[in-house]
Amino acid sequence: MSDTTCPRCGHHFTPPSKNEIRPDPTVVRWLQEAVAWSGAMATEEMYVDYLSSCGDAPVSRRRFVADLAYLGIPEVLDDDTHMLVRE
Repeated sequence: MSDTTCPRCGHHFTPPSKNEIRPDPTVVRWLQEAVAWSGAMATEEMYVDYLSSCGDAPVSRRRFVADLAYLGIPEVLDDDTHMLVRE
C-alpha cells in the first residue's frame, strides 16, 4: 500500500489495509506517553499533539480517531467542536 498525503495538514501516512483491525502502534505509543487527561479534550488539539510526537509515520486524523475509539476513547460532537472523551 502506498503512502498518502493528508489534504488538511500535508503529513504523509500509510492508510490501513481493509483487513487491519488493530490500532496503529504510533497511536498506542502516543496514548501511553501522552499527558494523562480525563474528561473531554478537543480532537484537533490531541491530533496536533500526536503529529508532533510521532515522527515520520503518522496516521490520518480519521485513523487516529478510529484507533482511539477502538481503545475506548470515543469522539463526540460538543456544540461545533469534536471532542475526545476519556474517563
